[in-house]
Amino acid sequence: MKLIRRGKTYLIAGLCGVCLLALGVWVARSAAQTPRDPPEASKVLAVQAGMPFQILIPAFLPTDFVRGNLEIQVNHAGPGGEPMALLTYRTRSGKALFIQEWVPINPDMEILANSTPVNTKWGKAWLLALTDNSLIALWVDIGPLRASIYTHDLNILPLQRLLQVTGTMGPASSQQVFSFAIATPVILAMAPPPPVEIPINAQGVQEMTLVVTPGGYDPLRFSVKAGVPVRLTFRQLGQVGCGNQLSFPSDPSSYSTLQLDTEKDQKVLEFTPQHPGDFEYYCSHHMYRGVMTVRQ
Repeated sequence: MKLIRRGKTYLIAGLCGVCLLALGVWVARSAAQTPRDPPEASKVLAVQAGMPFQILIPAFLPTDFVRGNLEIQVNHAGPGGEPMALLTYRTRSGKALFIQEWVPINPDMEILANSTPVNTKWGKAWLLALTDNSLIALWVDIGPLRASIYTHDLNILPLQRLLQVTGTMGPASSQQVFSFAIATPVILAMAPPPPVEIPINAQGVQEMTLVVTPGGYDPLRFSVKAGVPVRLTFRQLGQVGCGNQLSFPSDPSSYSTLQLDTEKDQKVLEFTPQHPGDFEYYCSHHMYRGVMTVRQ
């Protein structure tokens, strides 16, 4: 009888423990999903008065992001020289999500080169996902404002999560809530474009023109053959801000720098790629990025 009573006691204690654990999980999940004031709103509102547009923040961010540690800069210029706000959210491990916001001077000229149109809550947006997973970016127009939401690490923010963040953007001055609970959107037409293959001319040179526009580099990704000389002409179209200075991996261990002094200026870089692989090129502030693939 004592053994039976002791067994019943253990069983009841075990059931109580399971119930308490389930209750704790439910309470924690309910607290995480309850809308509440965003801790970063005060930082945004502190600089809002000096901006010609309402700065937007996402109502949704995955739980690993520390919202209160938001970094915000308003001294950057947009692709056409427009005032821009740059918001940087970081995870507890230090990985970053960037949100750039500006009102484009000429929306039709400022395009995300080699991107794919996708559907969002705000209508058509432009998605760029590099095949080496080094960049995923989404350009979306929310009223007159354009937002560029991007990260260099898909492990912290895969495609579905990026669209979730995009769909909850709103002014910090009026959208004083955030939540971790949100439905998963459907992603359409997101295959990244293949690299443009640069042909070899009659002189045995891979000759190409790299153009920087307010929307980025064109071509954004290109492919050249190792051991064959390359002649690259760098030029710009429109007001590109820091995009007039190019850091290019002509030698992966020592990048070459090309700078355009005027819109009509052109610079020529001649080199022979030796090492197969993917090599990133970018502007002086890393706002414009592209990839050169060297194949055997």
